[in-house]
Amino acid sequence: MSIGTLHARLAVALLAVLLIAGTLNLVSILVTTNWHVQESNQRLSFDLARNIVAMKIDQWTGPDGEIRKNGLQELFHWLMVVNPELECYLLDTDGTISAYDDSLGPLERDWVSLQPIREALDGPDHLPIFGDDPRDLSQPEIFSVAPIPPEGPPRAYLYLLLARESSSSWLDELRSSYILRLSAITGVLSLVVSLVAGALLFLRITRPLRQLLAKMRSQITTLETETASPLESTGDEIATLESTFSHLTRTIEAQIEQIEKAANLRHELIANISHDLRTPIATLQGYLDTLTLKEDVLSAAEREEYLQIAQRQSARLGKLVKELFELTRLERHEIEPQLERFRIGELVQDNVHRFKLQAQQKGIELRALFDPDLPPVYADVGLMERALENLIENALRFTPPGGTVSVELRESEQKLELAVADTGPGIREEDLPRIFDRTYRSRLQGDSEHQGAGLGLAITRYIAELHAADLTVESPPGRGARFSMSLLIAPTTQQLALS
Repeated sequence: MSIGTLHARLAVALLAVLLIAGTLNLVSILVTTNWHVQESNQRLSFDLARNIVAMKIDQWTGPDGEIRKNGLQELFHWLMVVNPELECYLLDTDGTISAYDDSLGPLERDWVSLQPIREALDGPDHLPIFGDDPRDLSQPEIFSVAPIPPEGPPRAYLYLLLARESSSSWLDELRSSYILRLSAITGVLSLVVSLVAGALLFLRITRPLRQLLAKMRSQITTLETETASPLESTGDEIATLESTFSHLTRTIEAQIEQIEKAANLRHELIANISHDLRTPIATLQGYLDTLTLKEDVLSAAEREEYLQIAQRQSARLGKLVKELFELTRLERHEIEPQLERFRIGELVQDNVHRFKLQAQQKGIELRALFDPDLPPVYADVGLMERALENLIENALRFTPPGGTVSVELRESEQKLELAVADTGPGIREEDLPRIFDRTYRSRLQGDSEHQGAGLGLAITRYIAELHAADLTVESPPGRGARFSMSLLIAPTTQQLALS
């Protein structure tokens, strides 16, 4: 949301709130004024029914206290003449209407609730009190009531409705009153002027905040990283500034953490690789120096042995350097897989034959277990061969003489699972989470020959990611390790035609 849009929405929202508040205030004034008028009318006429009963009771009651209704009709008619707004009713003790002036028309109900009557007779805490209107069911009215007789248990009630409330709404009152209309217009204009002045003042005050906010957003755009959390959108400058500052802080913290993590990984990788490079370089340098210094005293067999050792160390050094370059290219996404259909069983068979001699020299049985009729996969042949080499080399390195390394293929859920399992000592539980990290160093106590930088497994992990394949490892304690990769089965020609 832009600042201009924010201010526009804020101005509209404030105007709406102020208009609603002004309207509610006007309605409140009308309602409270109406209640005040009714309270005043009821307070002035509260004892009217009691006074009428005190003055006229002898005229419409017999010697035995029986009420003469014909006398009441005359009384009702006389009261209506004196005050046309009065409506008179005689109620039984259960609230039933027993007498009334029928000149006003029929009743809508023949009873009245006694609850407000009892409240009025008990001495009310507040006025107005509203009672039922027998001729209008829509709204109650103020009243005056008195028991008959005035003293002792009541035998009836004189119930007087004092003034029927006007049915006109507050809008009608507003239309009919010039003062109210003038007050409403003046209030609305005052609100609009206050809103405009407040908006201008708000723009003036928040200008430095907006400038600071723009600078911070520019910094975030410059420093934005994938690790930073998304920028929150808020509704005002202060909250937006706070959110932006928090976002900038999180972005910087994430970058610092990322830099520290990368620095630690780089230091660890350099230390590991330096160690692995130093050993073959030192060995190669030592044997070459020996050949140079003792060339005259060494026999032909000794010279041949030293040269073979130097060649092995040179090959080891070259392999490590090649892996470093290969890993770097994979990390930088410089290698694009060339996907094609092929039968991976043939690739497995070729690699097993290639490593057969090396396995026999170590006394390890290397075998391939798969069904020749397995469907083809859709992958890069070269990269899959590199991954398979790494897994077989890793298994042969850690499998003791007399052990077994198995290369397995099996179909599962529209995928082919390629697995390399060995019967070596397995992987320690604390090493499993980092087994595919490029800085991981496999460690066997007292066995320096089996220490390495772990680049082969790191390369295999990147190859699996390029093929969207799941690379997993299982290593029960003391029962060897099993690396598996799930590859997509290549679609048939018919499936490709349908797609």
